[in-house]
Amino acid sequence: MSLYFRRLFNRRPPAGLVEISSNILVFDHCFSTDMLEEDELKPYIGGILKQLLARYSIDSLMVFNFEGGKKNNQTARIFSGYNMSAMGYPRNYEGCPLLTLEMIHHFLRSSESWLSLSQDNYLLIHSEYGGWPVLAFALAALLVYLRRCKDERKALEMIHKYAPPGLVELYSPLDPAPSHLRYLKYVSRRHKSPELWPPADRTLNLNCAIIRTVPNFDGEGGCRPIFRIYGPDPLAPHDSSAKVLFSTPKTDDFVQLYTQEDSEIIKINIRCPVRGDVVMECVSVDEDFKHEVMVFRVMFSTAFVEDNLLLLDRDQIDILWDTKHRFPVDFRVEVIFSEIDATTSIYTSEPSGESESNHITDAASEQNGLNNVHDGFDVISMQETEISNGTPEHNIPDSRSVQTSQTEPENINSSAPEAESVGPTTPDRELSVDAPKFEGDNDAIADTSSSQEAESVGPTSQEDELAENASAGEESEGSTTNSTANSDAQLADPPAGSEADAATAERSDANSESGSPSGSASSSSPKFDEDTEEAGTAGAEAQSIELEGS
Repeated sequence: MSLYFRRLFNRRPPAGLVEISSNILVFDHCFSTDMLEEDELKPYIGGILKQLLARYSIDSLMVFNFEGGKKNNQTARIFSGYNMSAMGYPRNYEGCPLLTLEMIHHFLRSSESWLSLSQDNYLLIHSEYGGWPVLAFALAALLVYLRRCKDERKALEMIHKYAPPGLVELYSPLDPAPSHLRYLKYVSRRHKSPELWPPADRTLNLNCAIIRTVPNFDGEGGCRPIFRIYGPDPLAPHDSSAKVLFSTPKTDDFVQLYTQEDSEIIKINIRCPVRGDVVMECVSVDEDFKHEVMVFRVMFSTAFVEDNLLLLDRDQIDILWDTKHRFPVDFRVEVIFSEIDATTSIYTSEPSGESESNHITDAASEQNGLNNVHDGFDVISMQETEISNGTPEHNIPDSRSVQTSQTEPENINSSAPEAESVGPTTPDRELSVDAPKFEGDNDAIADTSSSQEAESVGPTSQEDELAENASAGEESEGSTTNSTANSDAQLADPPAGSEADAATAERSDANSESGSPSGSASSSSPKFDEDTEEAGTAGAEAQSIELEGS
């Protein structure tokens, strides 16, 4: 009987320790709301360690401390005074009381390996003040990992029973249970495929988040949502520290008021590359953008995103303890991802080049950078619109001269008959200058000139007709009406001598304008001269007919 009580006594943990499960010991002040001062902490931990070392070998203890990122803190110094080294873990990840998947794996594998070495090995776990939420998750994950509890929710509830009610609310303004359960399910998947756990991190492009049914955060059934994305730099795989990957600028172009009456669905365009453990945070701001209130927060791992979609209802998001009534029963968040490639990576990294890491948007530098790439918020309940940066001008081909040259031959064909019936007009003069500019019109001009050669006369007959027209003009000077007609005709078509000089000048100008390295310009020059002469002949004939009629 005495041997039985001795063994039972040895199995009971020393005073000040709580045995969560077999060979898993936790300092009892971690379950308390009382905060130990620095002068109280050393005698408290020292007294427990003296009892523990009197019963167990120092080599049988492995110590973990959730220290909140503090280096060489007081607790670590106390353990080192007893020749014990404590492995430290942070108390939160970007405000969420969770560990990254890599740290969770390290903690679970280290614990399992140590306990499997000997039945006399123990885990000694301590947490700094305020670290109870992450400690509760770590203990629940350990029970699930060691198969000492099969249900994730029951494991978490069992750990919370060791602490007084309201302890999590004291240390965490948001209820972290939804994210805790999500990561506990990640741990459970290890039992299905141990060789593939944990899976490799995937780099995805977080395209957008869709909110179905607007929560009430302004007292009138609406909110002004702003999104922030935290996580490791997806384009710097060797840097695991979390950074601000995306933050909605606080401007009227991006922040709008959405009400339950006017908006059924809100689509938030993010377009941000993410990798590994990601924290997505949504806050609502007032109309002055000065005060913020947390709407919800979600922590997830891209390694477990299936079908590039993450669906979350109001029971799967971390919210403030007293705000569940602000979310409609059918509230849901849909986070849509896509596979990332080299093009997407470059696209998303350009706007935030003002920041330290060239593709991370942060603080004031992101305000200007995000305007170039993020579409902000758009309600898609009535009609989803897409804004394209492209304009029709971008699609205009470079062959603008070819399109113009297709219309010029029509002017040539229509102007020749017009000159025969009405008289010389300005299009004839425009023809002599504009036609040589389009080198691709040789065939069209050749067809036009060949059709007009049958009605034209040679250069000698042109000079005779010009002389007759001049004499006819002198005989009709006495008539007031004829003189007026002559003056109009002379303005429309100058005398023969000046017209010949103009034709010669136009031919020289045409030759100079058509001179180019290509052979098509030089081949079109003779045809241009024939057109000019034919136009002049047509104008002279029209003038002589008009004078004879008068």
